[in-house]
Amino acid sequence: MIRVDRIWRVIAVLLGMVILAGLFLFFGPGMTLMIVLSGSMAPLMLPGDAIVVAPADPDRLEIGDVVVFQYPGEDERMVITHRIVGIDTDTGLYSTRGDANNAPDRFFTSKDDIIGRPVFLIPFVGFASEMKKQIILLMVILPSLMLALLETRRLARGSHSARLLSRESPVPKGQIFSIRYPRLFLLLSVVLAISLLLIMPSLSGIQTYSPTAGSPDLQGQHLTIEGRGLIPELYLVCTPGEQGTPAYGVVQSGETVTVPVAGTDPDFTVARAPYILPAFWFVGLAGVNPYLPVLSLAVLPGALLTLALHPLWAKEKFVKSRRRRRLVERVLEN
Repeated sequence: MIRVDRIWRVIAVLLGMVILAGLFLFFGPGMTLMIVLSGSMAPLMLPGDAIVVAPADPDRLEIGDVVVFQYPGEDERMVITHRIVGIDTDTGLYSTRGDANNAPDRFFTSKDDIIGRPVFLIPFVGFASEMKKQIILLMVILPSLMLALLETRRLARGSHSARLLSRESPVPKGQIFSIRYPRLFLLLSVVLAISLLLIMPSLSGIQTYSPTAGSPDLQGQHLTIEGRGLIPELYLVCTPGEQGTPAYGVVQSGETVTVPVAGTDPDFTVARAPYILPAFWFVGLAGVNPYLPVLSLAVLPGALLTLALHPLWAKEKFVKSRRRRRLVERVLEN
């Protein structure tokens, strides 16, 4: 059995931690929140997405990095987010291009124009860009942070003072949660089955190519990717692409796309996942491990859906007897 008020206090503390992490992320030293206005980097970044830009050392930038830079022209207010496709070692200038564009930019970017690199993406936040940052800070973040701190203070008082207070004053009706384990296991089974139904085509489509015996050497050739899932899929060829641009994109169900393989690594893997995650998250997770995007989709949505449907497997109970309430309190405290 779980006490209801403790659940809400834990949720408040977790919410406070998330808010603090967001404050550190968005208002940390050098961090900048920007809104994507064009589709030149689609599908990695879509119009309306918000990106968190962190400072970057221009001397450590490489071909293939996505950078945010000032437009090297008269309009100093224009900021562009494109990928580096070339570096002139003599002049130190960068050649850039949007992933959705067919040709590089007609201008070159210097080190002084580099603002930083996008490190995180928040989808669709830009549609509410009319709200000022000060209004969000004063009306949403600070009140939520104050409530979380108050709940943390209550938790820090300990159980001893709570027991003394309950003995001196009339004990209110105790409200607890009783978990219905058969319903919980049934709900988890259904959610897991739905998740597996969505990710299995993508999971079976993840392939590793190696120039070993019996495995075709696709170096310098083209790779055919076919959409297998019920919904569109994201794909990423985990090898350096042409001019540093990774070979990634969206393939529709039943559609076939041809991807050039132009890297220097003889062994590479094709990562795939249902187009539920933003492409920015998918590329980042697949860069760590090709199976990480599908595994995260198999666990996180199901866990969140199960928590959201807690009225189906958690039953509220009210303990009316004072003796039983105190017994329940002792059990919960221990």
